[in-house]
Amino acid sequence: MPLQLREAQLDDIHAMRGVYYSAFGDTIIGGHVFMKNIEASDRFWVASFKDELVDSSCQLLVVTNKNTPDSAEEIIAFAKWCLPGASIDDPPPVEAWPSHGELAVDFFGAMTKGHRKYMGDRPHWYLECIGTHKDWMGKGAATLLMRWGLERADADKLPCFLEATPKGKPIYERFGFRTLGEEVFEWPQGTTVEAYMERDAKTDTVTNGEQRGD
Repeated sequence: MPLQLREAQLDDIHAMRGVYYSAFGDTIIGGHVFMKNIEASDRFWVASFKDELVDSSCQLLVVTNKNTPDSAEEIIAFAKWCLPGASIDDPPPVEAWPSHGELAVDFFGAMTKGHRKYMGDRPHWYLECIGTHKDWMGKGAATLLMRWGLERADADKLPCFLEATPKGKPIYERFGFRTLGEEVFEWPQGTTVEAYMERDAKTDTVTNGEQRGD
């Protein structure tokens, strides 16, 4: 059956956690901040997702799959879009993270500063997080999540902003994003690079069916 996009609900939190672990568990941040202590990470994500579900400045979305019309739906991807006017907040303090809080604050703190540097007070749509379960990568789930925000940004005639890994950059470029700058992190656990990317305001939708990515 075709993949379906809908707004996230409270009952989706458990599955959304699983998608995050699958999508990001092999990254430096995912592996050390979240995968080192799954019990604490589960509590962290429950609290975070619950807050975001009632936050009017953002929208949590999920993509689901059903093998048959009568089968239970499976959540295979999710995204968080921040709406225009949403505040650019500092990350939680070191002690709030499941593990390696200093690593998390260093990384997400730098992302916050970069976001403020490049977008400032300009109204924009912000793709804070997008993740697809490894078993479903490359099958169109992320495209549905991307289109949701891009179409609304186009309707508002506003730019979009996100941060991307080197692996993700080519995908976002196909959706019209360009690199504003890069952040290099060198830790004892390894080195990682994040790119700050912006998609200029549009007056018509460019997210056609050929622009796919997960």
